[in-house]
Amino acid sequence: MFNPIQEVDISPPIKISWFQGSKNNYSVKDIFLDNSNWARFCYFHPDEIRDVEREEVEKMLKCKEDTRNVFVYYCEKCNETHVVAYGCNSRLCSNCGKNYTDKWAESVSKAMFNVPHRHIVMSIPDKLWPIIGEHRYLEKVLMDAAISAINDTLSHVLRKKILAGVIVVLHPFGRGLGYKPHIHVLMTEGGFDKWGNFVSKKFIPAKAMRKTWQYQVLTRFKSSLPKTREMSALINNLFKTYDGFYVYLPKETRITSKREVSRYVGRYIRHPAIANSRICGYDGKNVIFWYRDNQDKRHYKTMTVDDFIRAIIQHIPDKQFKMIRYYGAYCRKWKRKYKKYLVQVSITQTKLEDYPRKREVRCPKCGSVMSFVMRIKGKPPPDIVFGRIIDDWCYVGC
Repeated sequence: MFNPIQEVDISPPIKISWFQGSKNNYSVKDIFLDNSNWARFCYFHPDEIRDVEREEVEKMLKCKEDTRNVFVYYCEKCNETHVVAYGCNSRLCSNCGKNYTDKWAESVSKAMFNVPHRHIVMSIPDKLWPIIGEHRYLEKVLMDAAISAINDTLSHVLRKKILAGVIVVLHPFGRGLGYKPHIHVLMTEGGFDKWGNFVSKKFIPAKAMRKTWQYQVLTRFKSSLPKTREMSALINNLFKTYDGFYVYLPKETRITSKREVSRYVGRYIRHPAIANSRICGYDGKNVIFWYRDNQDKRHYKTMTVDDFIRAIIQHIPDKQFKMIRYYGAYCRKWKRKYKKYLVQVSITQTKLEDYPRKREVRCPKCGSVMSFVMRIKGKPPPDIVFGRIIDDWCYVGC
């Protein structure tokens, strides 16, 4: 049975000793490793851990270690080689998640239609949260409902069939790390008609979209969930009330330039469940972190280590599940039809390990830009030196 973590605020924060004696030394990885917290959690709660959760945690814990693939760089000034490990790309790793997000945001901003966009947030009632957590296939159903609600609303207000360009991102977490699935959407401010022309619609009626959003979610859930008396009663009751079905469409979320898209997407659309900078206390048994509410007020929250681990890993999606989906005019089937509104044709989902060759890697001693030498697969030989004959070529990648 799915058991979501409850959110309990503590303000002001309780006094707790600083981990490693310094204020900014916290990381999710540190807490998982300290005192064998993750190993102990696996021992006492083996039935709670999915295989994909175990795999993602293990990737994070091995991040930046010599056992992973590395790149070798050479500094001409210092005449020394430096081994640089690339990230794990785990969904839990805050450092790799930040780098990946920045690159993804840059790629998306270059590949979007050259029209105004809006960022909207679509939420559902808390009664549905544990149901989605127990039946995770509903996360895809929730994302599909978003594009239907947007296209139906725009088509209704423009009085013609409209196909919007929509990027849907699933956020399974709330600010307090509780399981709170909701949808972030980056959509074109308007849509394309059957002739391929963009029809702008600056004013998007939030009330109409909220009703359509509610209808699409509940209709799709009703057909996807088990046909039980309790489930039918819940769905029918939610049809009668709007509580929890919200669509946030403030005017300040209007995005008109590609530079804004890159900044906005990276900050609001896609990010890890918690940044290391938000962890402010740890004493081996409890973790304290902070978050801001909609009024920008800071709240502090404390959790036991086990609850913190449980809260973090519950947001890992099932294997092969796409947290970001491209719908409508942005899907591969239709995007080329509207290429006159594009700067480039495709959105590339490159891997994190593709970037080290493209970026400037500076020497940790003198700060000079180093030259790329080679990629080494697995653990490198301990005595690797630039210019020395390589005995085992199995380590060297093409």
